[in-house]
Amino acid sequence: MSRELAKEARRRQLIEATIDGIARKGFTELKIADVAAEAGLSVGIVNFYFKSKDALLIATFKHLVEDYEQHMQAILAKAGKSAAAQLDAMIEADFARTHANRKQVTVWYAFWGETRWRPEFLKLCADLSTSFQKATTETFQALIDEGGYQGLDAGLIARGFNAMIDGLWLDMLLNPKQTDRDTAKASVRAFLAGLFPREFGSKAAPANGNAAA
Repeated sequence: MSRELAKEARRRQLIEATIDGIARKGFTELKIADVAAEAGLSVGIVNFYFKSKDALLIATFKHLVEDYEQHMQAILAKAGKSAAAQLDAMIEADFARTHANRKQVTVWYAFWGETRWRPEFLKLCADLSTSFQKATTETFQALIDEGGYQGLDAGLIARGFNAMIDGLWLDMLLNPKQTDRDTAKASVRAFLAGLFPREFGSKAAPANGNAAA
């Protein structure tokens, strides 16, 4: 392994330890020593790669955002080309076990809760929200055009779709026995079935699944 690859692997190890630490201890209570303990490394090594706790947290949030975007793009690339197939793939990606689990959702909400006081976090969240709103609006517009639907506003539907996914993530965190991944996916598809019955009407039935772990 080259020096640069080894350095990147160490940074990734520390970021993963930070994610574990936030999920375990909470955002404000996390200390550099906790990250070092999670990673099985010394505090000095953490400080060598990240000059401050803020620098480590920003890198961790950037990692979460980039990982989510790559995950979404990989799922969409394997889906059918129709707008309905793309939207269905978005739902599957958003509630995949790898990303819609208790640890990941806890950490996302920890960062979201800090955006009011940390402009770096706010910008990352705003950029991701703007990008996803644009992508979903374009996909809903394509679905409206493909299906010949009239009187529907793609931008408003996209905003409701995105807000519903965020809300269901929170519901899985707060009420994991009532809202699991399958229930969440069925809820989104039921919303879409009311607007696009031909494409989503047969997919709206709720399913029983395992709660977010």
